[in-house]
Amino acid sequence: MTKSNQGIQPRPLFDSVESLQGPLIEYRTARPQLSEYLAQFPSTIDVESDLELARRFLLSYSGSPSTFKGYRSYIERLILWSWIVQKKSVTDLIRSDAEQFMAFNNTPPAAWVGGTVVRRFMKNKGQLVFNKMWRPYGIKIAKAMRKHAAEQDISLAGAKCQPARASKVLMFSVCSSFYDFLAQEGIDIANPIKSIKQKSAFVSQTRIKRQGKSLTKMQWDFLIDQAEAMANADPKHERTLFIVVALFAMYLRVSDLAGNKDWSPTMGSFVKRGDSWWFEVVGKGNKERDISVKDAFLPYLKRYRQSRNLSPLPFKDEEEPLLVTKGGREGLKARQIRNIVQPVFDGARAKMIEGGHTEEEAQELMEATLHWLRHTGATFDAPNRDAKHMQMDLGHESLATTQDIYYNSINEERASSNRGGIRR
Repeated sequence: MTKSNQGIQPRPLFDSVESLQGPLIEYRTARPQLSEYLAQFPSTIDVESDLELARRFLLSYSGSPSTFKGYRSYIERLILWSWIVQKKSVTDLIRSDAEQFMAFNNTPPAAWVGGTVVRRFMKNKGQLVFNKMWRPYGIKIAKAMRKHAAEQDISLAGAKCQPARASKVLMFSVCSSFYDFLAQEGIDIANPIKSIKQKSAFVSQTRIKRQGKSLTKMQWDFLIDQAEAMANADPKHERTLFIVVALFAMYLRVSDLAGNKDWSPTMGSFVKRGDSWWFEVVGKGNKERDISVKDAFLPYLKRYRQSRNLSPLPFKDEEEPLLVTKGGREGLKARQIRNIVQPVFDGARAKMIEGGHTEEEAQELMEATLHWLRHTGATFDAPNRDAKHMQMDLGHESLATTQDIYYNSINEERASSNRGGIRR
């Protein structure tokens, strides 16, 4: 590997999709440090061209915020590595460079790794400046490990960055798409990523079985009991109970409750057609879907609405926000929803321990995130529901995804049904 550009630290190149949609000169003017940063690189590297080409590539995914953010991270890593380590423009990389980059991506050095997700740029005297805490790579520390470290006052410094297999696969895909985009833009370049023959050297080819993380039936019982107890003790927790049961009963993602820049859920998102209730969402990828509402969920919807002095059930086109803050402001962000529900997980875990259950039996309640509630509800229902119906309510593109996760994940039941002896 060539000697890197000494003294140049990796810094963020791209900000939000909105900030990149205007002229590049305006983007740079608002971030004067970026121009100073680019000026550090030798003239043999066409940083200006690389920046503009990458910006155009990323903007082609502006319709999907989550895709844009993911692609931004991968392309930024490629560009920074090309400039700092290889001393090359991304348009000058060849197959051997691509192989070195993939090896670098598998084990990035400590100077390129941060511990938490932070803002890329921060405001300072009316200008946007680099957040020096930002790094191209981040360490994903399990929730249970973070909670345990906090409880035991243990430092997590020094944890290693080990990209997951899915992340490595996506890195190949995104970088390859970038070079295909350059070719379509008229850049005379061979795709150095596609020319890598032995991808297995960087990405394991072993099939990883997809399985949604879920609670056991006992853990769920403790969780719902805790949510109901909190709501019975204090009406402010009716909102908490509603969120917990909605995520579980309708297999919702947090974004289905938080909404997005183009859509916000209202009470009118609940619609009755004939004898059945449906919940209409604009979910992942800005795709509309109708989710069937089970009868057992309606009592929780009624008590939540009554806690807000509304009629027991929604009426057609009702514009009342689905979730409001304590002060009555419309809508809650995903982070706020997580903070609201976390005490339920903590309380349920404590009740399990107090009741004589072991830490091992309560472990998942320490690890669990809100997404686990979606998986838990779907896992419990899978044995009694048609896979196609589950797929539609979950919003999966492929029936195979639903089957792989929920119809092949009931391992305990399958194992317990095979307890018979050899001699009968």
